[in-house]
Amino acid sequence: MLKNILYVLVTGTCCQALAWAIGVSGFVLNDNLEPLPYATVTHPKTGSWVIADEEGRFLFQTAVEPSDSLVFYRYGYREKTLVTSGAKQLKISLQRDAIPMDVVEVKGQAIPGKTPWETVIVTETDQMSSLGVFQRVPGTLLKTYGGRAGISNVGMDGGQGEHTKIVLDGIDLTSPQNGQTDLSEIPLVFFQQMFQSRYPGIDYGSGSMDGVIHLSPWFNRSFINVATGTFGYKSASAGYRLAFPNTAVQLIGGGFSSIEDYSFSLNDSTYNRENNGIDQTFFGGRVQFLQSRKTIIKTSLFISSSDRGVAGSVSFPSPNANRKNTLSLVNATLIRILNSGHISIQVSRRANDEQYSDPDFAVNSRHEVSSQRLRMKWNRRLLKHLEANTSLELCNEMINSSDIGNRDRSLTAASVSLAYNVTPGFVVRPSFRRDVGESFRATTNDFNVQVKIPFLGQIRGRVGNGFRLPTFNDMYWPAGSYSAGNPDLNPENSEYYAVGLQRSFFKNGQVELEWREKNTNNLIIWVAGEDYVWSPINLNEVSRKSFIVSFSLPVFPGNLSVSGYLMGNETNDLATDKALPYVPTHTGQLLLQYTWAKGTLDIQTYYSGERNYSGYDDDYNPIDISLDPFTNVGLGLHLAMPGWNDLRLHFTFENLLNTDTSFFPEYPEPGLRVNGGISILL
Repeated sequence: MLKNILYVLVTGTCCQALAWAIGVSGFVLNDNLEPLPYATVTHPKTGSWVIADEEGRFLFQTAVEPSDSLVFYRYGYREKTLVTSGAKQLKISLQRDAIPMDVVEVKGQAIPGKTPWETVIVTETDQMSSLGVFQRVPGTLLKTYGGRAGISNVGMDGGQGEHTKIVLDGIDLTSPQNGQTDLSEIPLVFFQQMFQSRYPGIDYGSGSMDGVIHLSPWFNRSFINVATGTFGYKSASAGYRLAFPNTAVQLIGGGFSSIEDYSFSLNDSTYNRENNGIDQTFFGGRVQFLQSRKTIIKTSLFISSSDRGVAGSVSFPSPNANRKNTLSLVNATLIRILNSGHISIQVSRRANDEQYSDPDFAVNSRHEVSSQRLRMKWNRRLLKHLEANTSLELCNEMINSSDIGNRDRSLTAASVSLAYNVTPGFVVRPSFRRDVGESFRATTNDFNVQVKIPFLGQIRGRVGNGFRLPTFNDMYWPAGSYSAGNPDLNPENSEYYAVGLQRSFFKNGQVELEWREKNTNNLIIWVAGEDYVWSPINLNEVSRKSFIVSFSLPVFPGNLSVSGYLMGNETNDLATDKALPYVPTHTGQLLLQYTWAKGTLDIQTYYSGERNYSGYDDDYNPIDISLDPFTNVGLGLHLAMPGWNDLRLHFTFENLLNTDTSFFPEYPEPGLRVNGGISILL
């Protein structure tokens, strides 16, 4: 191990990390201080421009120096020029005016604390770590199955991965075959920031019971990266941006490989994790076209192809198993800006082609899975203080499987959401969605109230429900000696209640407290019957309660920032009166970032508390097992080369304390990782 560490440190000049330029991010708001979608933000000095997303967020990855100007424009509003002051997070409000006005110059201001929209920026350190960025999203639980080659998914509030929706550039990443999103198939280079909603998504329906995590794709940079590290890790990627006054094109491509064979200890014995390597290549392209100041066209394409070993569990290793998978994502969106709102039409497709083989068990399975969506959305301000959002969605899901056969289903959904500003600082948002399929009907409701009280902060209350359809695997997995699907499953449904307080203090400090309760009926889980055949069933009821404290402290002298969260979970399967398996009683995360003229230092600490599950003793008697808490510390150091700020060296240390960070005992994780890299911005 020491030899590998020294090798990485010495050869860091031929290593990797993505040099995410120190730019600016922020929000574009309307005159009611609500998110203003699809505003154009231009950096006249470089000619670069970006389009704010549907929530008013924007991010410039190109370097924006103090005293540089940014120009903000949206049809129906006055154009503004903002002179930056060195702040990295900005907000700007545009005044409604259908008549073109003279340019107004204002000074940029830092957002006083975090915004109500929780945003996580992908850092340089994140680009060299194993999905650690998802551990910074308050309330999430990252579940991994052993190294970079293992399946990874994320849930919220102690829930399953099937209950959290992951969306990239408006493309639903959920597989209709198993209801999950395998994060190991999504290269971190594909997105630059992420934000979450902790509640069922009115826009996404099934599978968003616990919330939605939006991944905002990269844009605005040309770069070259190469990498190496421990456990045989090697990586290379490049991106190129071409910009014209009305058209911007971004291309990106690359890949990585990792051997991922390592030793681990279990029950006072040492074993070797083998057949755990992975080779992955990826390509992405994104085009934004401003046909006019009122019409925007956006298209994107993402392809990821992986060839990996499947090590299996400790008890049942699979030394010769292999999984090949190609994931392709396509999206096209037409946006028309109106005087008092906008209309958007989006067409998207997710396709997955997977082949799994294990010659030791004569297994050779092939699964071709796809989902196509047409989504039309209409936003309009009906009155000065009343805004309406409506949508219509058509969806078709298909699978062609050597195990399941040919299956498909079609879904239709319609939704309406209102936002009424009763008084300044008092907002009421009722939302309703109806999903209709060939054999089911489902309704999603959400009622949200926000009240800003002087000297106290913003108080939020929320109540609603969500649902999840059974997957193709749940219903149609062929009956065999070990498993069988259940076509008689009912959709899962949940109810939730939440109350929270958000308080800003000083210039950049904020603390947020929130209590949430979620009750799920007809929860789908796979259990072993009396004949030892595993099959999915509906449980009567599962209860989850959580309390979370998230915070960001004021920036200290020397540009030191501190942020993090603490969370307590109480879960209960009412049928067994036991906690849900593998859900930590407490989790927490702390991020320290220190920035100076020529470098950045990141220290991220993640804590997972005690987790319980049911197992067997040596005589195969059922017992309750408790897993010890663990702490995972990561460190990243990023240095600009003297005389060439566009060339940066990077060194990262994952699991710095070399502790056992395995989420599941049967799927061990590696110990200390050390990576080094170089990146060049072109």
